[in-house]
Amino acid sequence: MNRKFFTLALSLALVLSLLLPRATLAWDSVGHRLTAAVALSYLSDATQAEVLALLEGHPRYREDFLDAMPDLVANDPDRRAQWLLGQAAYWPDIARGLPERAQERYNRPTWHYTDGAWVRGAAPLQGNSYVGVARFADIAGEDQDSVRGEDQVHNVVTALDYNTRLLANADADPAQRAVALCWVLHLMGDIHQPLHTGSLFSADYFSTGDRGGNGIRLDDGGNLHSRWDGALREEGIDDSLPAILQQIEGFSRPRIAGVASDWTSWMSESRQLLQSIVYSDAMKTEIAAADAAGREPSPASLSADYLQQMKHYARQRLGLAGLRIAIWFENELP
Repeated sequence: MNRKFFTLALSLALVLSLLLPRATLAWDSVGHRLTAAVALSYLSDATQAEVLALLEGHPRYREDFLDAMPDLVANDPDRRAQWLLGQAAYWPDIARGLPERAQERYNRPTWHYTDGAWVRGAAPLQGNSYVGVARFADIAGEDQDSVRGEDQVHNVVTALDYNTRLLANADADPAQRAVALCWVLHLMGDIHQPLHTGSLFSADYFSTGDRGGNGIRLDDGGNLHSRWDGALREEGIDDSLPAILQQIEGFSRPRIAGVASDWTSWMSESRQLLQSIVYSDAMKTEIAAADAAGREPSPASLSADYLQQMKHYARQRLGLAGLRIAIWFENELP
């Protein structure tokens, strides 16, 4: 296969990847690209230039960024910047499909979510829902300052502890900082997805948990987690971005300078949605009935009201993730 054809194939695959359903990961490609687009709208020109310059140090910059870039954005500076930052935000999911040796080096499956019983800081309450089973004991999380090495990272919160520290270290290896940049962009999106912050447990069928909604079947053949991941897939980036920005700004542009970043607070918000919105009473009732009858729960049917509410909160969470990415970069990036 010649290089020109290979590049064209990669570009076509990327465009198609924005349109076709994906295996359950986190926010899908559209979701992570939206967070990056929102962040760009709040970044100063200087910070944007610094972020893009940092990204060029990525050890797979040629293969996963330049060679994958569609021709239709390559020669437009604004669209190029949005695409590159969006690709960086989605890259930790791309790493899942790299060749085996590259996966070993870059793929970190446990970094994308947290055990719902794990609590710390501004998130003192669990994210787990319990149906017919006693609540599990809290797992006390370690302090942010104690997470210094990759071997201490085991969930989305500690992954943010580690990668933000690495990215903010101007003396660190440029390649490591570039990879950390991708993880910071990605994880700040992931922690705003409610189903990455807890699971549902029941006495029988979900005795080991529903894996953040992956185990809850829907009547369309999908599952609850994947539906939330792709909540805005049909609308796409161009249609969703203006509505998200309008929802964030309200009557005044948000303040950026001097705003503190606390990802345990963001996790707490996600867990409140998980408890009140994502796992509906109808789902819990059916799971309890299935446990009592010793059968598998029937696939859940999501009402029009549920779907409308899901899209509303997806816009809110993705918008906040993008804004908070910009806040962290403007205040913490050297």
